[in-house]
Amino acid sequence: MNQDTAPRAAWLDLIGLVAATAVGLVVAARGFPLALFAAFTDLLVRGPMEPGVYAAPVLAVAIAVPALLPRQPGWPVVAAGLGVFLVIDLTAADVMMKGLMPIEVGTTRETAIALAAAAGLGLALGGVLLALAQTPPVARWWVGAGLSAGLVLHEVASELFRAVLPRHTEHPSSAPAGQRGIVDRIDVEVWLALGLVLVAAVVAHVRRSGHGVAAPARFRPGAIVAVIAAAALLLLGHALRRRVILDLQLGSDEMAGREATTESFAQVSAVVLAVVVALLVTAYAYRLGRAPAARWVVLGAAAAPVAAFGFQYGGPSSGTRTSLVLLFGILAVAGGALAARHAARMLPWDAIGVVVTAAATPWSWPEVRAELPSADTVGPVLIAVGLGLAFGSGIVLVTEPTGTPPTGPAGTVNDPAEGDSAAAGDAPAVAAPAVAPEGEPAGGRTGQGVGDLAGVLVLGPAALMLCASALAPVVLKSQVGGLIEEDPSFTVPLFSTVGAVLLVLLFGLARAVNRRRPGPRVEATSQMV
Repeated sequence: MNQDTAPRAAWLDLIGLVAATAVGLVVAARGFPLALFAAFTDLLVRGPMEPGVYAAPVLAVAIAVPALLPRQPGWPVVAAGLGVFLVIDLTAADVMMKGLMPIEVGTTRETAIALAAAAGLGLALGGVLLALAQTPPVARWWVGAGLSAGLVLHEVASELFRAVLPRHTEHPSSAPAGQRGIVDRIDVEVWLALGLVLVAAVVAHVRRSGHGVAAPARFRPGAIVAVIAAAALLLLGHALRRRVILDLQLGSDEMAGREATTESFAQVSAVVLAVVVALLVTAYAYRLGRAPAARWVVLGAAAAPVAAFGFQYGGPSSGTRTSLVLLFGILAVAGGALAARHAARMLPWDAIGVVVTAAATPWSWPEVRAELPSADTVGPVLIAVGLGLAFGSGIVLVTEPTGTPPTGPAGTVNDPAEGDSAAAGDAPAVAAPAVAPEGEPAGGRTGQGVGDLAGVLVLGPAALMLCASALAPVVLKSQVGGLIEEDPSFTVPLFSTVGAVLLVLLFGLARAVNRRRPGPRVEATSQMV
């Protein structure tokens, strides 16, 4: 009986992995570029703030919405988000460009539709994270690794689709009438992801029905409140930056050197805004899940400028480059996930991945690419390795927090009072044991509540989108090059490196807490004496 059940469970988990990968590909390919619209706050400072600036905050808030639905199955939420995006994409031609780009003067209706499409993408990503929280603990790393692979390798997947279906990226409105076919009228990647998600939803429902009724998950609105506060702070920061930059530009003719001051302020203020937003979300994450949750948010913030814009290179990709990026990216994600599962206390794997990513950033600079033709291959490969290792290990660490304290304040991830610990919806609720096995804290792997775990998981991608939007002006200038006298390229790797240092500090803090805490056997012995 057990021999037949194990292979069957593996196949069911594989379905979740593939579905999560497909959703990650779609959300990253369509959602990450939305953060770049914030760059126009510097390029076009006159007049009202462009509507494209709101795209990334709307996406971030939508990611956090499924954290409000811990009692609902996650995969139907994903299907709803993809459905919204697909309907808008089919009925409104180039809605993102018309509604959000400042070059295309869109109407209020077009802007609202474009933001609704962005919200659909965010809802889909948040739904995957909710489904991940509801997955049995032993299989969470499958779904987490699949989602990480999709987020990291979205650019390579899009190139593969373009190679197999050369016309699938063309919209019907942009293709000649005689060449419009079914491939042009639909987005193959979105349809494929939606189909896989529906299959995963059916599988999850069947598995859940076989385990009876699970205990209800607690409703915790703190995650979305924190994300809304961070998004509002981001928009306020963008508005203040625009105002100050405009004032400095108006006075540039009256004082020598004012142009350099304007550029320095634009660069420093973008970094400060990203840091403040990241700290706000990190503070709540630490309160909710201690060091593992904080590391997840710091990882999203540190990797944001590279994850969202790192694969930008001109011209079609060669088959060799695509194959290398795909191969090394998959190996890095799998290696990071396995390292986090079996050697989490050995090294801070997420920090190592961020360091590799920061070191790979210079390969995308225009000057380096002009001097070294191999940079178009080496850079994307290193970025795929760094991001794969970072996200592959980070998402496993946050879903299996082996280094967290045995108990936490009421309402935290480690609160043993929450009874929906064993992946509500997939297995009967089992309360955390009073005494955990040696090396396994109570309230850890099997003691996490679905509501709190989902709340923690959504914070990382939300921080990624918000920080990417804050740093978009700096990233754009560093990739284009030659726009200003003072090259800001080192700002991005320095920002990521500081994030890696903070990850190491959180890793050391967790180890220090574990070292000071006596093990369960020691506590039991002391009680007997």
